[in-house]
Amino acid sequence: MLKQLGRTCVAALCVSVFASAPAHAAGDRERIQQIVDDLKTRLAIPQTINVTVVRTNPKLFSVAPVEHENGTFLLSVEEDFAQALNEDELTAAVAHELGHVWIYTHFPYLQTEELANDVASRVIDRGTLGPLYDKVWKKAAAD
Repeated sequence: MLKQLGRTCVAALCVSVFASAPAHAAGDRERIQQIVDDLKTRLAIPQTINVTVVRTNPKLFSVAPVEHENGTFLLSVEEDFAQALNEDELTAAVAHELGHVWIYTHFPYLQTEELANDVASRVIDRGTLGPLYDKVWKKAAAD
């Protein structure tokens, strides 16, 4: 059973955030958390961003503020999709989501996919977003 934690859309790749990480996803969670920690430092994002790896996430990657924990966000990652990404694509997906966090904390009323990609482009090669979006659209078409 999935316990819904929130329903705040702040990303193209998001809708709802769910808890219920598979036990074997711990290695993925740690790897993704390292990417988050590196990129949030490079983007000067001081907020806490925790990673959870879940069996299903309707939008594959999503980020949302944690209710009742001011300054804390939860990045939810669908396990199978994350495992299908190469390192550059995974980093691009995380950078995009962190772009939404940056926007949320600076100009929440300007939340757009283009702006999230612009923020992400500060720390990744924008060209890596193309292959990532190709995989997102293929997965969406298959579901």
